[in-house]
Amino acid sequence: MSNNAAVRTSKNALMLLFGTITRMVGSFAFVLYSASLLGVEGFGKLSITIHFFELFLSLVATAAGILLTRDSARWRRNRNGLFTSSIILVVLLCAAAPFAIIPLAFGMGYSKDTIQAIGISCLALLPASISVLYEAEFVAHERAEFVTAGIAVESLVRIFLSILVLKLGFGLIELSWVLVLSRTALTVYYFMSLRTITDHAWKFSWRQTRRFMLRWRVFAAENWMATIYTNLDVLVLSWISGEAAVGLYSAAWKFVRLGAVFAKSFTTAVFPVMSRMYKDSKDSFNQLFRHTVRIMCIIALPAIVGVSVFTDRIVGVMYTDEYKDAGPILRVLIWVLLLEFLNPFLSHVLFSKGKQKQSMYVAAVGLCVNSAAAFLLVRQFGAMGAAVGCILGGLVATFCYLFFASKIEELPGLVIEIIRVSLAACGMGFVLYLLGEAPWPVIGLAAAFSYVVLLFVVRAIRVNDLRFVGRIFLRKATA
Repeated sequence: MSNNAAVRTSKNALMLLFGTITRMVGSFAFVLYSASLLGVEGFGKLSITIHFFELFLSLVATAAGILLTRDSARWRRNRNGLFTSSIILVVLLCAAAPFAIIPLAFGMGYSKDTIQAIGISCLALLPASISVLYEAEFVAHERAEFVTAGIAVESLVRIFLSILVLKLGFGLIELSWVLVLSRTALTVYYFMSLRTITDHAWKFSWRQTRRFMLRWRVFAAENWMATIYTNLDVLVLSWISGEAAVGLYSAAWKFVRLGAVFAKSFTTAVFPVMSRMYKDSKDSFNQLFRHTVRIMCIIALPAIVGVSVFTDRIVGVMYTDEYKDAGPILRVLIWVLLLEFLNPFLSHVLFSKGKQKQSMYVAAVGLCVNSAAAFLLVRQFGAMGAAVGCILGGLVATFCYLFFASKIEELPGLVIEIIRVSLAACGMGFVLYLLGEAPWPVIGLAAAFSYVVLLFVVRAIRVNDLRFVGRIFLRKATA
């Protein structure tokens, strides 16, 4: 990666990370507030509504956004035509989405207010989907600061209005209208901002739109299968065990989502650079791939081990006694965090190589494994079974992604690096176990010190890594 590309990538990654952290921290704070106020069943209803919205937003817009980012980064002169084609596609999908969402909500047997809230959230799909496409354009332009500002402001406004709605005595239905309002405002902001940095205009060509849709099919098939298998746990759990079970499961799942923002931000920022790099220098591309996998493990594994050691204590601090049964679920579900780091990045590695069909095959395998595990385990073990099924499906997908994304002779080296990081994380976990009920500042300092020392002891981090971090993430300060 050249110095200029490194600076741009680090800037985009840090900007996206800041915006996403703002959204996730704010959302997490609202989760704690609403979970306490609404109770397990009410929080379950809210979680189901948001889950349906995010599920169908991904089905409608994510594949088009990924394709738009890649193609806009490669063919800069055609950006207006590509963007117009993507808009036409998502508008058609948004028009069709309610015909799948509403019958599915009725078929799941949800309560009347949950179904009504899901129906209102359908109105937010169109502006939210268009926002995804604008974000793809900003990333392709390597101007992620606009995405950061949009995400941060939208999140803070939505959370403020949501808290106000609950304080005034309103509930689930009104929260859905807040979602519609905030996502519409975000779309307007993105439209106005994009016009300040480029000659953004509509440029329709039936031929280009048709080509875009033909390329989109493989991305969509991969995305739809991946999205369904990563969301199947909540759908099956809500159908079999009811809305209260989803409340407990979602309380645990929020910790996983909070941690995965780092990986998502980096993957989104580096994707256009990877797409160009694979054509220019495959050696640099492979180096970036290997290094990123290791760094993601270094970030994810200590968080997983720390949460595993202090699960009951964390749940007790964050939630009321009504959510104490979320502790055992979290102890299992937290291991999904590593898969949330690796799998999206590995799928984008395949996209950069033009191997989206292989990524589609992996998504199909993951969907089959997760479907079988979810239906078998949820009936037997409820929310705990949903967590185990989610891990099994994601783990199988990770192995398949690694097989397609790396050369056979490189796999042993990757496995050794992951084992080294795992040893350091386990050593840190033993230190934390010995600390027991020590104050949180003491635990944090002990965890950081022991983990860094152990990383060097097992040679999971080397001097070259520090140079890499300095070149990629700190150099921008003097650029």
